Amino acid sequence: MRAIELGATLYTPVLNPAALENAYGACPDLRSMVICLEDAVRDDEAARAEQALKLCLQRFSILAPSVRVFIRPRSPLMLARILRMPGVDRVAGFVLPKVTAATLPQWLDLPIGSHALMPCIEGEEAFDFKSLSHLRDLMSPHRSRILAVRIGGNDLLNLIGVRRSRYRTAYDGVLGVAIRNIAATFASHGFSVSAPVFEHYGDHALLTEEVEQDIEHGLLTKTAVHPSQIPVIQRLYKPAASDISEARAILDAASPAVFGSNGSMCEPATHSRWAEKIVQRAQIYGITEGLSTADSRVA
Repeated sequence: MRAIELGATLYTPVLNPAALENAYGACPDLRSMVICLEDAVRDDEAARAEQALKLCLQRFSILAPSVRVFIRPRSPLMLARILRMPGVDRVAGFVLPKVTAATLPQWLDLPIGSHALMPCIEGEEAFDFKSLSHLRDLMSPHRSRILAVRIGGNDLLNLIGVRRSRYRTAYDGVLGVAIRNIAATFASHGFSVSAPVFEHYGDHALLTEEVEQDIEHGLLTKTAVHPSQIPVIQRLYKPAASDISEARAILDAASPAVFGSNGSMCEPATHSRWAEKIVQRAQIYGITEGLSTADSRVA
């Protein structure tokens, strides 16, 4: 399993009846989802949430879910209890909330087995390169277990006491600093990074603009909070026909060291990783004809 295959990962509170429905294909385009027992559940409902998860897992033990399901527990202690529940072997992995250098060992010491992990950075470390580098170095020995590093956008904004604008993308505010820091620190060392949620689910035009910027920052999976966001996000993961043509030429061993295509310089030595991702996106999501959305705006 690769992070690029997750697409738009739909977060669903465990107490929402749709959690089980979504796991069995209620959203036709859904590739992955997170059943959340953390911020999406009130403190006084934690016990009921855990019982609801137990019932979900019992159902999974009878019939495996049709999408990749991840669970977001509240704490390492809760995850330890979840790992003992029948049916937990049917989930793809776990989202580890509010991971820091201090808490990471508590999560990694659990007998998680072959489950994939997605640590979520939601604290002040996101604004400090030194702290992020330290956290990355702690994760590096476990990189094969870490499917993606997630960015807790709303938690990061809560540190500052603000909410993201309805009229601008995450990259236009202070959250953009954290996204760039995390992408630069982790993606440069081989980690996949997941883009944060766009909470204003009624505005698909602004969501489109934000996903385009996610892609430019190398973030090829994104949290969704509403089913209507799924096709918007995943449509943008389809590369343009012009991009796939260039990518194949860049990856062709017979191509020259530098060549031109559609008015742009192509250099296999420096563009090969981009080309590999373009080919992967085409294999998973298909190809869109003509120019990409962003390119068409300036054509």
